[in-house]
Amino acid sequence: MPAQSPSEDTQKPSVYIFIGDDLDAIRSVEVRFIKEMGNPDYASLNIARLHGQVDSLDELLKNVSLFPFGVERRLVIFAQPLDRINKSDTERWQQIMEHIPPTTALVLEIHSIWVKTKNGWKWDSYASHPWFEKWSAQKEAWLYKEEFRIPSRSGLPARIQQMVSEEGGKIQRPVALELAGIAGNDVLRLRQEVKKLCTYTGFEREITRDDVRMLCTLIPEEDVFAMVDAFALGDSSTALHHLKLMFANQDYVRVFSMIVRQFRMLLLTKEALSEGISSADTIAGLIHEHPYVVKKVIQQCRRFTYEELKQIYFALYDLDGEIKRGNVLPEVGLELVFFEKIRTPLGQE
Repeated sequence: MPAQSPSEDTQKPSVYIFIGDDLDAIRSVEVRFIKEMGNPDYASLNIARLHGQVDSLDELLKNVSLFPFGVERRLVIFAQPLDRINKSDTERWQQIMEHIPPTTALVLEIHSIWVKTKNGWKWDSYASHPWFEKWSAQKEAWLYKEEFRIPSRSGLPARIQQMVSEEGGKIQRPVALELAGIAGNDVLRLRQEVKKLCTYTGFEREITRDDVRMLCTLIPEEDVFAMVDAFALGDSSTALHHLKLMFANQDYVRVFSMIVRQFRMLLLTKEALSEGISSADTIAGLIHEHPYVVKKVIQQCRRFTYEELKQIYFALYDLDGEIKRGNVLPEVGLELVFFEKIRTPLGQE
């Protein structure tokens, strides 16, 4: 990481690369950027959000070239900027990045997972786009890069305390540890739980164990495992039964986050197994999960290929964006993702 913080006033970077699997931490930095823009009324007029799946390089160039109104710099947040970039686009892509005007701050938000490659562990986006890994490693004043890893289990309580503080509440470490036991390392779900707890306590008194136990219920992991088992076997009626059962008992954020967590564990475990790592304890240490859970995941991931798991994981990520933009209902979107894959039992295509 560069010695200079991106919040310093001297020669501010114009391009910020935020890469990793901790999307909550990335978005927290983006929220800070927005606050630092000053007057909220003017700030809202100077923020553009783009996505690599739908926005072209021409659209990016148009947005970074606009002059700010009432603030020092515009903020352009470009999510998944590498999604549609191929070899023929890389030269133009780099030219645009290297000529961002000083009146614009461009944030490249890259949601990526930690995978094993022949050269060691690295972000999946680097493995898929080696040119980008080399380009982003250059040391230039206009470029700032930061990586965001999901905390280990031992680091979760401190992260929860940080979240509570950011939301304006108070919580002691033992209570944070209890919350971590319910939500695991699903940081997006943790953020939602923290917001709910802070609101319930009125941002005045400390959050207690009783608050956590009353408001934050655990989705039985067996329900998620059963749904994924049926999904892998092509049993659509059983898979959708478990999905609807989860939606009947929990809200969308919890259900979706548990499904994403499950496929993330499957993908990382599959990668470790392909590298000859067979010990559940060893894999648990690598992916920051409990060995008991990993033992079940090992059995389950044998029913998928690595490419299938990768495709499903990123389809879920894209679906989350569609749901948040109001383009699809949560249950309908998840059913579509599953039905597209479930017509033929996975691993038999």
